[in-house]
Amino acid sequence: MFCSALSSLHFSFRLWCAWVLAVALSGISAAHTGLTVMNVFRYTAIRQNQLLHIWLSDINLEERWIDLNIEGAKNHREHRVPIVSSLYSSLEELVRKAGEAGMKLGDQIFNVGWFDLVRKSKYPEVMNEYPLRAFFRRLSWECKFTVTPHRFRHTVATHMMKSPERNLYAVKKLLGHVSITSTLEYIDESVDSLRDILETELM
Repeated sequence: MFCSALSSLHFSFRLWCAWVLAVALSGISAAHTGLTVMNVFRYTAIRQNQLLHIWLSDINLEERWIDLNIEGAKNHREHRVPIVSSLYSSLEELVRKAGEAGMKLGDQIFNVGWFDLVRKSKYPEVMNEYPLRAFFRRLSWECKFTVTPHRFRHTVATHMMKSPERNLYAVKKLLGHVSITSTLEYIDESVDSLRDILETELM
């Protein structure tokens, strides 16, 4: 597959490759669901368990935010993430399709059972993590590198932390960290960036 040619490129671009391939791997009936899942991980940096605990009522398209429930949080704290423009259209379409399928406000929105009749009997109300794991396992195999929800989370945070003086507290809030120490782990200074800092500060 074409993803194997990207092994030397920056991982954020390789994730984009995986995102494109995800559309091809998704079935017609569930294609938009798979694409939206990828977009949510790509633009919100949430954890897999947080995604599985998003109900229809947690998505506010008018004010453009998603509430993340305490049940899905690693630190047992609720928080809210914004819906950016690049995510809005696919999320809006998913909410529309959920309404057409008869989903109620208290139902799990990222449940393939609502959008794929073949899986409806298997996941009538709540979907567990296994379909997601299988999807990312297949995606990783096709791309010849590991693709996981956490890699999206790490990529988003690392990219934003290239400007920690501006984004440190924003990343802390986005990731739902209690301690700033956890957020600081995402600062990954390369030799080139260290050289630039030394040139600026010492010369």
